[in-house]
Amino acid sequence: MRNIIQQFQPIYFALVMSTGVISLAAEALQMKDLAEALLYLNVLVYPLLLVLLFLRAITAFAGLRAELTSHEKGATFLAFVPATCLLGSQVVQLQHNSGLGSALWLLGAGAWVVLLYAFWFGVSIGDAKPQLGKGLNGSWLLMVVATESLAVLGTKLASSWAVPVEVSLFTMLSLFLLGGLLYVVLMCLLVYRLTFKPLAGEEIGATYWIGVGASAITVLAGTTLVTSLKQSQALPDLLPFIKGGSLLFWAVSTWWIPLVAGLRLWNHLTTRPPFQYAPTYWSMVFPLGMYTAATLRLAEALPLPALRVVPAYSIYVALLAWLLTFGAMLYHLITAAAKPAAL
Repeated sequence: MRNIIQQFQPIYFALVMSTGVISLAAEALQMKDLAEALLYLNVLVYPLLLVLLFLRAITAFAGLRAELTSHEKGATFLAFVPATCLLGSQVVQLQHNSGLGSALWLLGAGAWVVLLYAFWFGVSIGDAKPQLGKGLNGSWLLMVVATESLAVLGTKLASSWAVPVEVSLFTMLSLFLLGGLLYVVLMCLLVYRLTFKPLAGEEIGATYWIGVGASAITVLAGTTLVTSLKQSQALPDLLPFIKGGSLLFWAVSTWWIPLVAGLRLWNHLTTRPPFQYAPTYWSMVFPLGMYTAATLRLAEALPLPALRVVPAYSIYVALLAWLLTFGAMLYHLITAAAKPAAL
């Protein structure tokens, strides 16, 4: 048990992210039973992962701090923020529980401040500076996903908070814009890394899929804001800008999917790695669900009903990917538990 705690990887929160966003997309497509089932699963899984992370923090803090401030693994801790906020979005959208949703938003916002700045300070002031090809990977885009997830949930809750709704929406709009800027900066670096640095095996397979999820959740944040800003007195002039930005990021997501899928296929054909489950595989499931949910909201916000044909099919692709990954995870956990303990 001690080894499980000390080796717990925060990227496992991508399981909650994937489950949450597919649940939200299913609810929007009137697949109520599926949406509810995935909500209940997240209600079970999220506290378990939270306890494992907490136990690791108090029993192996030195190792956790070293990972959090490292170029290679530090950004993966930010998966906790969108996992928290997407669970909050499930609670608000499916059960209309704004109180619990607000509590989860506050937890996510606090974690965002601590984890984001700890990571940035760690990689900035540390003496060890790896080369770009070694230190930069797709997991850095979790900074975008975390920031936009706060904007999505906060926009849904803005009208229920005690502060003036204009202040809440202004804050969520700022988070939306910050996430978009982070995406542009990081994608410039990642495109340079992909095209001018050697690609190393499995590295392409999972974390670079976050590029799809990061742009798609930016679309979701923008289109959620569009709906709320229509009732705003101070910010409606920004609606055309937000709609245009959301469409831009949707186009980027659509362009990115064939590229990372092709790179993944190239990786398999050239290296033929043996199949072995890894928690980073959830990083490939989450973008498929997020692209589905974001396209649905974009179709409503523009409005352009013809776009709904995309999520009508992509929801099944996302669900199949979720089932395969969940099954592989269960098989991995069962076989690992069946192995005799080392003497």
